[in-house]
Amino acid sequence: MGEGTNASRAGVLIALALLLMMTSAVSMVNAQNPEGVEGPGINWALPDSHMLYLKGTEEQPFLDRNWTTNTGQPLGKAEFTKTSSALSPNLIDIQSAPLAESFRFEGNITVRLFASLDSTNDGCRLTNVLPGVAGAETSFSVTLSLGSNVVLDNVQTNSLPMEESYLSAHEFTVQASDVNASLSSGDLISLQVDVQHDCLQQGVLWWGTYDATSGIIFDGEVIDPQLDYSIDSNRMVRVEFTPISPWGPEDFDNQVLEIVGPLDWDEMVHGFGKEDQRMEHFETPHGTRTGEANRTIFTWSSEKPLIPGRYMIDACFTVTDQDPGELCDAVGVLRFEVPEDSKPMLSSMWAAVVVPLGIIAWIGASMREAMLPLQAYAILLLLAITALGPAMHLPDIDNNSPREEGAAPSFALLSHDGELVKLSDLISGHDAVVVGLFRTGSPNAIRQFDDFRGAQIISDSDIAFIQIATGEGIQSVDLDTYSLILNETWPLLMDEADAAVGKAFPSGATDAIIIIDSAGFVTDWQPGTMSALEIDEAVSSASRGSGNHPLSLFSIIIGTALLPMVVLAMPRDRELKVPDELLFPGAGSFMTTVAAAVGFGTWALPVALMAAFGFGAFWIWIELLLALVMVYHGLSVLLRGRIPEVEYLVTVTYSRLPEGFRAWRDRSSFAEDAYLGLWLAWLLWLRTPALCSPLGYVGYPTFRPSYAGLPHRCWSHCQSGAPHRFGTWQTLTGVRLAQSGHTPARVGSGVSNPRGLDRTRSSGGSNLGPYVRLIFDRPRAS
Repeated sequence: MGEGTNASRAGVLIALALLLMMTSAVSMVNAQNPEGVEGPGINWALPDSHMLYLKGTEEQPFLDRNWTTNTGQPLGKAEFTKTSSALSPNLIDIQSAPLAESFRFEGNITVRLFASLDSTNDGCRLTNVLPGVAGAETSFSVTLSLGSNVVLDNVQTNSLPMEESYLSAHEFTVQASDVNASLSSGDLISLQVDVQHDCLQQGVLWWGTYDATSGIIFDGEVIDPQLDYSIDSNRMVRVEFTPISPWGPEDFDNQVLEIVGPLDWDEMVHGFGKEDQRMEHFETPHGTRTGEANRTIFTWSSEKPLIPGRYMIDACFTVTDQDPGELCDAVGVLRFEVPEDSKPMLSSMWAAVVVPLGIIAWIGASMREAMLPLQAYAILLLLAITALGPAMHLPDIDNNSPREEGAAPSFALLSHDGELVKLSDLISGHDAVVVGLFRTGSPNAIRQFDDFRGAQIISDSDIAFIQIATGEGIQSVDLDTYSLILNETWPLLMDEADAAVGKAFPSGATDAIIIIDSAGFVTDWQPGTMSALEIDEAVSSASRGSGNHPLSLFSIIIGTALLPMVVLAMPRDRELKVPDELLFPGAGSFMTTVAAAVGFGTWALPVALMAAFGFGAFWIWIELLLALVMVYHGLSVLLRGRIPEVEYLVTVTYSRLPEGFRAWRDRSSFAEDAYLGLWLAWLLWLRTPALCSPLGYVGYPTFRPSYAGLPHRCWSHCQSGAPHRFGTWQTLTGVRLAQSGHTPARVGSGVSNPRGLDRTRSSGGSNLGPYVRLIFDRPRAS
């Protein structure tokens, strides 16, 4: 019985211990997260009290917000005696500087004064026989006004006999409880202090040291800091801090902000987070802007995009009136979430599923009418499988998809000084245009300015720099401050009211650097800003084709169109037909190449001509036209089994072939090969539209009819040495090319080599029509 009772008691004790531990743990969690909230939001921990310190000298006292750090003998004092206190009791009658912000104060106000005798003896205490008429006590009368609100009207402090010196000054206080006063910007805080001193020894009112902080104490909410953030389309975070204090933004002395994450909501506590989770560290503001009520807003911007997840901005601020020994006087924890990238309206995977299934469905439907040979069904199934490659490389369909390496929007915007600036004017005569996009008040405006100046120094290219302030509702007054810094170093433009130009760039209407080549196409871009070295390298890369070269085309053909073309190019005749007369080796491949070149050129030649004649500014409309033509080609083949313009070109080309070729290969086979070339062109365009855009800088291009329609970015490669710039127009087949500083050589077979042209790369012509080369003179190295 006793053992059972002891066991029961032990169980109860253990249960109580566990309950206490759980209660303690819950208390700790609540202490870290007192509101117990989860999700986005902000928590502030602000000082409970604030002070206005009595500063200055006896002749010129004043009220100030800065904590007094001086030690030793106080810098300020007001002496008084029994006689002076009776004849002229007023010691202080001062007013603060006008308030910078309106605010409403609710709480208690205490006036605290430090005073002592001007000696170390205790004469006043010994002579204080009977407090009152026969006593030796000291007290102060205080009058305090907040604007037009009189808070204290000649209210007396505590009374006591003073002794000692400033080393142990006595504290005199008077308090006003439950104050409810509204102050407006420009109002003054007035303080008047009178003394009543009944001791024969001289007394002193002290101020201006760490241990003699005479002044006014506000117990309640005084400051109202605001912390906000925004996430742009590139997942770059911009942090804004509005230092709202009745005494102006200078009341916040210093700040440290960190972006920490990804974290769970319950982990978002000040000071929490591992080192590798501290994504950004901010101290000195990157920039400022003017907000509502003409307030100064400090801004910071992250240097790199954040991955999707939950983050907090852990902000620590020091306030001038608080103890400088404390690291954080005001702490703000702003919780936010970086969302996942929006899903496209239609993923490319749908095409990878629909296209093969469509072919298989057609096979099933055709079997109801009549059976084809089994070999035909095998080829069709193989074609369905090979269609997966091109379908998977199709871009996603989205209404807000960024446009990579497309034509830059052809803008005409007003500069800050009222001048109209056009992109076409900027491109003319320059190797490239570097555009700095920024939202008003963004710190990246200054960063871009510094990087642009550095690029001007180190780059040998002729670059036109501009900056465009974007964002909806942009106004000229928003750029006044930055325009003073820029000082017309380059044009400062304002986007349209709906930020249409900024949204047309790949970055969207946010902070970014855009590189535009001399043909008007975006070759590179980077969110935020781009270093001077990166700008120089990007401009140089644009002049060399931005990494695009003939091998890029072949890699796309192999990855996208090789298998479909192999299937479509399989033999269509049951028996191998031998030519009646002897032809040169490879004649069949030659005819296939010529036919495919006709089909490829039907699409590519007009595109190349439009690119060469400077239609880059309208490229988005050209691509819309190409999309309509593609639909037309598909419907024409579906409904009529042929495309009239291709049939015409096939007829003309086929009639020019030698009789032996025509006798061996009929026109229908030649036409089928031409359609193969046409579909190859469409596949390449669907896979990489940016490959078919013009380039303003090329070296010595070589064109062949089977690829002659490709614009210069597709078929250009540079010789050693500096690239040469084309003129404003050019053709592809023997017409004179206008070029600044260079004379075109002959076109066709037997090309001469004037002025030392490098024969190993560009010399010699072909004796066959299909191979046409344009050779340009290369100036000798100086």
